[in-house]
Amino acid sequence: MSQNVLKEAMRFGSDVSQEIERLGKFGLGLKLASLSQAREVHVFTRQGNTLSGRAWLEHGIKNGFTSTVYDENECQKLVADLVPDKKFQPSGTVVWWSGLYRVGAHSDVQEHAQKLLNQLDNYLSLAFHRFLSGKARQAKQVRIHIDIFDQTDAHPGIPLMLDPLDPFAYPHSGQTNFPCRMYLADPYGENVHMTAHIWPPNSTAAEYRLPGGANSRQGLYFYRNDRPIQGGSWNGLRETEPHSSLARVEIDVSPEFDLEVSLDVKKIEIHLPQSLKNAIQKAQTETGVDFKKYLALADDAYRKRQITNAELPVIPSKGLPAKLVTSLRAELQISATSKFRELEFVWTTLPDEQFFEIDRDAACICLNRTYRPVVLRGLRGSVADVPLLKCLLFFVLEEAVSSERMSSRIRERVAKVNRILVKAVKYERGL
Repeated sequence: MSQNVLKEAMRFGSDVSQEIERLGKFGLGLKLASLSQAREVHVFTRQGNTLSGRAWLEHGIKNGFTSTVYDENECQKLVADLVPDKKFQPSGTVVWWSGLYRVGAHSDVQEHAQKLLNQLDNYLSLAFHRFLSGKARQAKQVRIHIDIFDQTDAHPGIPLMLDPLDPFAYPHSGQTNFPCRMYLADPYGENVHMTAHIWPPNSTAAEYRLPGGANSRQGLYFYRNDRPIQGGSWNGLRETEPHSSLARVEIDVSPEFDLEVSLDVKKIEIHLPQSLKNAIQKAQTETGVDFKKYLALADDAYRKRQITNAELPVIPSKGLPAKLVTSLRAELQISATSKFRELEFVWTTLPDEQFFEIDRDAACICLNRTYRPVVLRGLRGSVADVPLLKCLLFFVLEEAVSSERMSSRIRERVAKVNRILVKAVKYERGL
């Protein structure tokens, strides 16, 4: 950027209204995005032989809301100290945040930093996927690298080159004749370009899962100047539910329609007027497939998919009376398949502080035989004893035994249930 362009870029509410094809709109993004995360923001930029720098610093904001301007020597020194492993190109810009206050304190700084980097990777890969893949209409293909430099040890890390995370990059469609353009009636026909997609079922692709999970990513994807403004959600057109998880609708909205969709200053949320909602619901393909029929086709593709092992219900099948097992299967089996995952109950030796233990590899809930006499209350034990206790324990632990992995939340719940049951059984024993 030139000095004048930098001055304008660092001014709150800069005038970009005439440049409608730009990603920017309100002239606030750089400043608000920066100061929402950091107490100070510096920007250094070079155009040709001229190096310019400006900053919003805490003391300047407090004292009359004035920005700081650096001369070329100051810019060179600050940039050299900040990124000593990088040479400033003839044309380029550095944005430096200092005084980060949204990161918070963490016991494992490295682990938290890695989580933040992963989140940044996912966000940039999705937000600029058209630019990264060269599909953007108004711009050339771009490359984004995430570089790491440890200023304490003066040690550069390995650069990470981002790949596009395209929500519509499936190898083949989940339904014949899709993806398909759907046409809206005027006045939206010329300003809203809508394409309906149906993902193939059982996909494990990162483009399908996306951050937050595939189920939360179904729905409408709105783009403004090739950048996603909304990545999923039905905007009140229907409820989000698993059978619709293959349905994604790609909608490009003309910048002239910013007011119509109530684009907010952060450009991450839109609100559809009722007239546009109605137009979307009445949109049709050239062959007459309307929005309702499209959703039905997406639901149909989901329902006909092959059920994965992880989705099979877990049903207690060993360690209970045979008639009860038959009843459990009738109640807990899902209609899509007769298959299920078996769960066994066994009494075994465990430490005194454990009433039970979940053996996920063996698909088993192990009960502490030390406490068996108390639970039986003088009754004779058998392989299928205390069915009421076992069934209740299964329903309390169903999420833990059914999930693909034990999250920290689930582990904490399992530990809490164990502690409570140990205290209860010891109370029964009068201890």
